[in-house]
Amino acid sequence: MLSRRHLLMGLCGAAAAATFAAPVEAAMTGLPAPLPKSSTMSAGKLIPAPSAWFSLLRRHPDLDPAAARFGPLKLSLGRAAQLAKVNKEINARIQFRDDTGQDFWEIGDRAGDCEDYAIRKLQTLIRQHSFPRGALTLAACRLDRGRGHAVLLVHSDRGVYVLDNLTHRVMPWRDLPYRWVAREEPGSPFRLWRSLAA
Repeated sequence: MLSRRHLLMGLCGAAAAATFAAPVEAAMTGLPAPLPKSSTMSAGKLIPAPSAWFSLLRRHPDLDPAAARFGPLKLSLGRAAQLAKVNKEINARIQFRDDTGQDFWEIGDRAGDCEDYAIRKLQTLIRQHSFPRGALTLAACRLDRGRGHAVLLVHSDRGVYVLDNLTHRVMPWRDLPYRWVAREEPGSPFRLWRSLAA
């Protein structure tokens, strides 16, 4: 029969193993530690999509989310590593260039503004890493002083994460000081977007 001391030591050991298992596994496999837990975003009503987005889809119909089913993906250590890699590499590859006076959305290559980074990340995650289109949404938000901004949202079983050209880190959406406006709505028959109540 186990003594009380041995029982407590066993319980403490099990708790410690559970606490440190993921970081140790990440270190052994060369993967980053798991992303901090996020939360879902409260979605509002359906609204018209940006006109520049329609123009993008006419040129790149493979990015159209209309046929996708909206839903979160399972965020494994491997998936988290892919998100971090894509976010960092594309931020480093593209040089920021503002759309002077025009709102033109394109897949970022060597230069582009915020939505061009987000669109390149969307395309890369779908094509090269087989992420489901229904778990990835382009989103519009506002920075300080009301300046418009665009990012890519990743909807997962651990909450919503942001791939942003302003940081190399993949961030839980609540950790960013943005005013959220709207996002794509995969599966919408009329290609509408969804307002964000956050």
